[in-house]
Amino acid sequence: MAYKNKVLAALAVAGLSCAAVPVFAHSGTPSSLGGGSHGAPMWGAGGLSMLEGISLTKQQRKKIETILSDAHDQDQTDDIRNDMGKIHQQIQDQLTDPGPINREQINTLLQQQASLRAQQEARHLDVAERIHDVLTPEQLSQIKARQAKIHDLMEQLHEVQHPSTPDDSK
Repeated sequence: MAYKNKVLAALAVAGLSCAAVPVFAHSGTPSSLGGGSHGAPMWGAGGLSMLEGISLTKQQRKKIETILSDAHDQDQTDDIRNDMGKIHQQIQDQLTDPGPINREQINTLLQQQASLRAQQEARHLDVAERIHDVLTPEQLSQIKARQAKIHDLMEQLHEVQHPSTPDDSK
C-alpha cells in the first residue's frame, strides 16, 4: 500500500509540472491551461488538465501562465532534452552494433542519462511547487479528490482489461 501511495505522489508531482512546458509547445501561448489539443485529456500526458473544473481567479491564472511561460523559456534554452536524445542514440548504437557490447560504456551513458533526468525532475518539482503555492487549500483538495477518482477508475479499468484468473491466486 505504501508503494502505491509513493507512485501516486510521484504521478501527482509529475502531472502537475512535467509537461507544463509541452502545453506551451503545442499551443504557443500560456493561455491553454486546461487541456490538450483536440480535446484530449492532458493529465496522463503530463499536462495541466487537473486544473479543469477548478475556478481560478484572473490573478491565479496570470501567475500560473507566468510560471509556465518561464518553464517553457527555460526548456527552450537548455540542452537537457537534446543531450538525453544523444545519449539514448549512443546506447542504441552500442546495442545494435555487431560485436561485443561494451557494458562499461553503456553504464556510463546510463549514469549520465540518470543525472539529466534528475535535473529535469528537479525543475519539474520547482514548477509544481510554484503552481501549488498559487492555489488555495480548497483548490488543492478539489484536485486531490479528482485525482483519487481518476486513480480508482484506472484501477477498475485495469481489472477489466486484466482480470485475475483462478490460477493467479496460487
